Amino acid sequence: MTVDLLAAWLLSIMLSASPPGKSRRPAEAIESADQGKARYAAIARAIAQVSLDPKEQPLYQGKQGRAQTAALLLAISYHESTWRRHVDLGLGPRALGGGRYWCMMQIAVDPRKTAPGKTAERKTAEGWTGRQLVQNRQRCFRAGLHILQRGKRYCGKRGGSSFINHYASGYCDRGSKAVAVRLRTYRRWLRKHPISSRPVPQPAPRRSQAGKASR
Repeated sequence: MTVDLLAAWLLSIMLSASPPGKSRRPAEAIESADQGKARYAAIARAIAQVSLDPKEQPLYQGKQGRAQTAALLLAISYHESTWRRHVDLGLGPRALGGGRYWCMMQIAVDPRKTAPGKTAERKTAEGWTGRQLVQNRQRCFRAGLHILQRGKRYCGKRGGSSFINHYASGYCDRGSKAVAVRLRTYRRWLRKHPISSRPVPQPAPRRSQAGKASR
């Protein structure tokens, strides 16, 4: 599967799950449907590029393992941020969950004190600051994928979804309720949108009522 095909498939899921342009608050989340669709397309492409990167280990094995990996990243980001504009772009005071969590994958990047009254930006395991995660979507999803990959290593003996528990809580045996919700979404999407090697057709734009009347 190519980046273009995988991105088109992911975009079709996004448009169905959370049609863009409907957010009314906060102000930083507001955008038109067309603006939102263009932003969604960029998000889908970033996930596809990270998931298909041969340097990255997929979370699932088999022919569709990388597409399934992309779908899981999409499901987690949906529940963490609903792909809302202000979270995606890091805009406004409500963009960061509790001031700790960055980008659509809500990666925890805590500030650390360097001296009394002073703090320095803490970095992820990759060496990225929270602001850098927001500035580059591939960094956001790559950092999220790396946390899941570490969960695979740390929680391997437990099997199942324990590696996602590690993402949600930092532990292999906690966070099961939140993970169950994310997995239900992931599995529902795979049933509703079967993985295909063919291009995903986009719906034709609706004709306006005025256009219909003029014919």
